Amino acid sequence: MVDGVENNNIVSEMSNSTSRTSTIFTKPFLDVSKIEVFLGQNFRRWQECVSTLLDMYEVAFALTTSKPDTSSPAKQIEDWIHANKVCRHTMLSALSNDLFDVYCSYKEAKEIWDSLILKYIVEDVVR
Repeated sequence: MVDGVENNNIVSEMSNSTSRTSTIFTKPFLDVSKIEVFLGQNFRRWQECVSTLLDMYEVAFALTTSKPDTSSPAKQIEDWIHANKVCRHTMLSALSNDLFDVYCSYKEAKEIWDSLILKYIVEDVVR
């Protein structure tokens, strides 16, 4: 019973200490392992998986938005830079080695996204 009292005190001390400090919880890193590596087939399926995952983390806007110009508010630029890094990393991590070599030099996620759409959706339409 003494152990129960000690544990309750510890919990209550911890509760008191955490209520005095503010804790910011960030979202965990994206689990890219859930996305099949894109080898050049089934682009629309891969595109949907990537898009959905990035949307869940509220960074998908970097797939369709170019970098804001320097006259934009600092917060908007900062948000875009973060979103671009997450999107670019996620896409490059989910590409085959051959495709990674092609797209790793692209600095904006939007450039990679648009290029993949142009290559694989237009290619599907032509077939």
